[in-house]
Amino acid sequence: MRKISEEIKIDPSDVHQNFKDVSVKLFCCRYWILEEWECNDLKVPFWRIYHNSISGSTINYKDKTIQLNEDMLLIIPPNTSFSSQLKQSNSTGDESIKGRKFGRNDHLETLKSRGKVDHLFIHFSLGYPLDFVNNGIHEVKFNANNSLLLAQIKEACIADRITSFQECLRTKQLIADCLLQLPNDIWESGNIDHRILKSIKFIELHFKKKITNEQLADAANMATNSFARLFKLSTGIPTQQYILKLRIQASCNLMHHSNKSLDEISFECGFSDRHHFSKIFKKILKVNPSDYKRQLKLV
Repeated sequence: MRKISEEIKIDPSDVHQNFKDVSVKLFCCRYWILEEWECNDLKVPFWRIYHNSISGSTINYKDKTIQLNEDMLLIIPPNTSFSSQLKQSNSTGDESIKGRKFGRNDHLETLKSRGKVDHLFIHFSLGYPLDFVNNGIHEVKFNANNSLLLAQIKEACIADRITSFQECLRTKQLIADCLLQLPNDIWESGNIDHRILKSIKFIELHFKKKITNEQLADAANMATNSFARLFKLSTGIPTQQYILKLRIQASCNLMHHSNKSLDEISFECGFSDRHHFSKIFKKILKVNPSDYKRQLKLV
């Protein structure tokens, strides 16, 4: 009997395939009721998806005003600065958020009659380089698939089972459906040298520890100065600034999605002390971490 080689049994083609590494990291998925939603500069280092069944709230981006409604989902790339408004919710111009979790006994018609809106929001990350796309606000039209997923996700949020394995898959499926509807040119990041990509993946895994340029250059089999020049050319910023940026992004994620203190956050994100953390945070985001954390509620 003629035997087939193990290589052919595993993959009968000799054409090598290089797939893109796509990994969705979920931070939160919540379904809320909003009475007030007056916010300026809602800029954060992660992706967001918004959906409201009840009209009445708006997103303002540059010179464009987008009305949230039941017929669209909004997907917002990281570091996009925009503001939000809920009509008749605030006449002073001050920032204000007032809301609570959507419950089993809540009904859309009742909320609408009282001037409130429902609000689903999903926060997630795609990693490098997919978290470094151009800023913008993208409208995603409904289809039969994402409409069903949205209804199932909202129900899971109401029932407090959104973190189960099946619901995580549904949430990631909705995210994938939204991402597939984005314009193709949003993903164009140029041809990045494989040595730089390898070093970036290493940094993302170990950025909380001390990483030197010499370590990264050795791993890339390059001279330190040559590596540093190529890294800055590829990413737009020097290596150590990139590491600090990842630490600050991680700290923002913890402020948004945990109850940890600033001391705990600074230690967990690799800073030597709270003072150093505050100094770098303000340098990058132009605001003190204590002020940033104080302003966080429902964004």
